[in-house]
Amino acid sequence: MQASKLLYVVLIILLFCQCKTARPKVSLPLSPTASIVGEGFINCFEKDLSVEGKPLWCEASAIVYDGSKLLFANDKDMPDKRTSLFYLPLQNGFIDTLQAPVYSENPVIKYAKKYEDFAITPDGNYIFLSTGFDRVKEGSTDWDSYNTILYWRTSDETHPKVLSINGTDSTSVSLRQKISKALTSAGFPDGAPYFKIEGLAVTSNTMYWGVREEGRKYDDFAYKIKILTSPYTIRNGVVEVGEISLLTDFAISAINPSNETIAISSIEYDRFNKRFLILTSYENGDQLGGYLWTATLDELKQHRMHLVRDVQGKAIDFHHKCEDVAPISKNRVIIIEDDDRVVTKMGNAVRQPNQAGYSIVEFK
Repeated sequence: MQASKLLYVVLIILLFCQCKTARPKVSLPLSPTASIVGEGFINCFEKDLSVEGKPLWCEASAIVYDGSKLLFANDKDMPDKRTSLFYLPLQNGFIDTLQAPVYSENPVIKYAKKYEDFAITPDGNYIFLSTGFDRVKEGSTDWDSYNTILYWRTSDETHPKVLSINGTDSTSVSLRQKISKALTSAGFPDGAPYFKIEGLAVTSNTMYWGVREEGRKYDDFAYKIKILTSPYTIRNGVVEVGEISLLTDFAISAINPSNETIAISSIEYDRFNKRFLILTSYENGDQLGGYLWTATLDELKQHRMHLVRDVQGKAIDFHHKCEDVAPISKNRVIIIEDDDRVVTKMGNAVRQPNQAGYSIVEFK
């Protein structure tokens, strides 16, 4: 009897070991953990500034760190000689909000309209600034300036160049056909006639374009988390772009941590960690929110992103319309928030028309 019991125990142990050995080891990626270590408002311009009797709102939509200062872009035009591009210093990993913004007055930068996203090359040598590409008037050049990508050598924004097919155009409207062609589908076999670009990232030889809206026209579209890609080269200071193609198209319902409809609002290459940072946001009247994600290139190709969560494991919802993210160090990024004309709060502080919100996120 004792022998049979012993044999039974041995058989159970062997079976357990065999199952444990045969089971493949699966390493499930953990969501990155981070916390908001600072938030507030920046003063984009002087208080009570108005245009034609109406108050001017700061709707900052782009941010980048060039290694010495933070560059911001407002998606609304500024009066006088000021462009939509301004600078603020960075002090010890925080925005120096006590300093007044310094504005660019470059006419090339002023000509383009509705900026949406900055990008910087991994070596830090070049900066790109893109508009939304969401306005075009058939048979007219009136709205061509809404279709522009500028670039310049870092710290030399006084000499911006326009990214275009022939390299001599005053806008990038010539790229619309390439973008539309990359957005072919069953509904749009010849390419989407309407789209909105809200993300631009660059690695050493590839551009990544974030498509937030796609459809027939500006009031008939679907929200998207779609990323396009294209090769590019820089020769003698001139950027040339190759064919644009689809990299990934996320099923929003499959990854959405919100009851609202999210869509991409930024994609940036985090050169400090060799990964991508993606922002998604939602807007439903006064209900605003946004999420931060990370992904490697291979993960994007596999339709995978990792939602950034807090130390309790909860998704970080910024409760603002996150527009662009700027890595400033290996562990810290700054997010700029464009809440349009919604009067939002940061703690007890109430946003004024001349202000834009920001959040500083530190990864654990």
